[in-house]
Amino acid sequence: MNTMIANAGRRVETGYFRKLVLERLHRLFVIVIVLQLIQVFKDYWWPETYAVVYASVAAAAAIELLVSRAFALRLVLQMAAVLAAVMLLAPYEWSGWPDGLKGWEALREFAIVNGKPLHPFFEIAAGVVLVIHYMAYLGTNKFRAIGFILMSIATLAIIDSFFPLELWTNIAWAVVAGLGWLVVLHLRQLRDRHFDSWSALAERPFELAVPAIIVIGLLMLAGIAVPRAPVLLEDPYTLWLQAQNKEVPAFSGEGGYIGGDTNGSGSGPSSKSGYGRSDTKIGGGFEFDYSPVMTVDTSQKAYWRGETKAIYTGQGWNDRKGMETTPASPGEDELPSNKPTLEGIETRRVTQTFHILRKDRLPVLFGAGPIDGLAEWEGVNGNARLTWNKEEQELKFQRSASVESYTVVSDMIVIDEDKLRATRAKAAAAPFDLSPYEQLPEIPSRVSELAATIAADADNDYDAAKALESYLRNTYPYTNTPDVSLQKSKDIADAFLFEIKEGYCDYYSTAFVVLARSLGLPTRWVKGYATGSNRIDEEGIRNGFGYVADPNGAGTYTVRNADAHSWAEVYFEGVGWVPFEPTSGFTVPQPIAEAAPVATPDVPVDAGDEAAPETETAAQSGGWDAAAWTITGGSLLVVGVAALLVRRRAWTATVWRRVRYRGTTPNQRIVREMERLIAFLGRRGLKRSQHDTLRESFAAWSGRFASLKPEFEGVLRKFESARYGGQAGGESDVEQFNAMADKIRKSL
Repeated sequence: MNTMIANAGRRVETGYFRKLVLERLHRLFVIVIVLQLIQVFKDYWWPETYAVVYASVAAAAAIELLVSRAFALRLVLQMAAVLAAVMLLAPYEWSGWPDGLKGWEALREFAIVNGKPLHPFFEIAAGVVLVIHYMAYLGTNKFRAIGFILMSIATLAIIDSFFPLELWTNIAWAVVAGLGWLVVLHLRQLRDRHFDSWSALAERPFELAVPAIIVIGLLMLAGIAVPRAPVLLEDPYTLWLQAQNKEVPAFSGEGGYIGGDTNGSGSGPSSKSGYGRSDTKIGGGFEFDYSPVMTVDTSQKAYWRGETKAIYTGQGWNDRKGMETTPASPGEDELPSNKPTLEGIETRRVTQTFHILRKDRLPVLFGAGPIDGLAEWEGVNGNARLTWNKEEQELKFQRSASVESYTVVSDMIVIDEDKLRATRAKAAAAPFDLSPYEQLPEIPSRVSELAATIAADADNDYDAAKALESYLRNTYPYTNTPDVSLQKSKDIADAFLFEIKEGYCDYYSTAFVVLARSLGLPTRWVKGYATGSNRIDEEGIRNGFGYVADPNGAGTYTVRNADAHSWAEVYFEGVGWVPFEPTSGFTVPQPIAEAAPVATPDVPVDAGDEAAPETETAAQSGGWDAAAWTITGGSLLVVGVAALLVRRRAWTATVWRRVRYRGTTPNQRIVREMERLIAFLGRRGLKRSQHDTLRESFAAWSGRFASLKPEFEGVLRKFESARYGGQAGGESDVEQFNAMADKIRKSL
């Protein structure tokens, strides 16, 4: 009888709050837990993927709240929301409707062309929505719900323990959502068994909801606010790797940037530029990613050095295992290091403060050259364990950690070429074993023969290394999309030198290390970031007005993903590791010793020189009339020439450009003309925002002036080809650039 009454009561239940709590609220808690689980992929998915997933889940939640019964309708609406999120938030371009869809083949081609850009965003977001529906369906039963909640929390805890990911906050949210889920199931059970009690509670919703919210909220705050205790026991996986002298893997920075070849260059899979990609197999191509990574306040311009690699496999680079490290923490002014011992070698003290702009976890702390001390850091969690490797000069986290900012001090070697030429690049008295930095697998003989040929005229190790550096810089063009279909050799350095013959920094630096080691020079591979851009200097130089940049390069630099870079270092006796930059178009910013002043002998004054002023005075005394006629004739000549030049403005502009840029290459002229064009646009009110790249600025301007979009895109392509392409441009490129730039100026 009671059951009949309860069922009857449930049938007349129409209140929005009651239906929300009993039928739909648990689905929102499922969404919260699923969102915590997908956080595991945050270092592997693109930012666009997360944007699509979040938008799709938000739309799914809204539809779940607004549409109560018709599941089929809800699902159709949610899939439509997923499709809209992909088209709006992912890099999707609609190719337009065809002229006609005649036949199956035309329809198939239309579907492929417009459907392919949806991959993989649509599948991932739709899969997340379907998983939410499936778990919500299972979650109507208390035991299945408890099993799912425990499984989710256990999964997050295991990943947090065994992988370099910090998921404590995600675990806390999963616990809170799970408690809320169980409260909903308890209320549903109360309705089924004691409808009168449930009906009475439902009449006072705030009295029902507020206690639950307070209790769960306090648990959440307590879990997050309590400081984390130091690690007492390491997880078995880490202990097992350490027992075998293996490095605990760090996965941050991989970013999931791997994608297909879209440039048609035959370069195979491509990725976006950035730090942290695996170095075990280098090669392929990449796309420039100009998103900011960090800013650096520094007293000296430098490369921001991260890690070094010693073991060359023929395919890429591996770390050495079992190296001695010591714990490091903020406040250490002097980290253990090997200082230069050669008399006369100076070092320059450089202080840098890094502000990290992204949420990616860092595997290392970057610094200018060898870091000497870690002054302070902010925004680092209490479990972060930092180690110092004296030999490789690395400040490395045992597990990648989130960092907001930090300050380090470096001692950069001041390059004195005369002293380097007088020392050797191999020494039995080195403070550590140099043999790992001379290691080479079996390489083709033509590589070592090429190295011997390049360095044949060098009579010391430093000049031999400089000869290798110069050969690579001047022989091979730079490109981010090398044609790897030309590769036949299994050794990547050999393939670059003799088959591909083009590439980017990883190719150049690897080839330099292999060539140098084949000469017996202890050399290692280094990766980090190039300097970045100093906006104040760029604006000052562009605007002129006598601006003088700091000769040391002091200032604030914005470092982007596109600045990720690799180079090489050679060890010299009594000096230490000296950087070399073999990549075409790059220069390592290292302090250079000042040249000794050259004494100038006193030269006696010739008596004949004293007569010159008297002769000039006599020539000037020819009378006022002669001077007047000369000035008048000269003025008329100047006016006539000026009138002719104005009448033939186009010819004058062409001649002026040739005279102004005489001695420069076409690419250099394009770069200078682009600087003038940007200055002109600035005077016309088209200002660049502080963190926008040039491409982003031009895209915004072409959007404002649709009629000039071809010209804006054209000058940008010419500039990027001249600045980054590495290919020698021609006069026709300069003329085309100037024609488009002149049209922009005239239109604005």
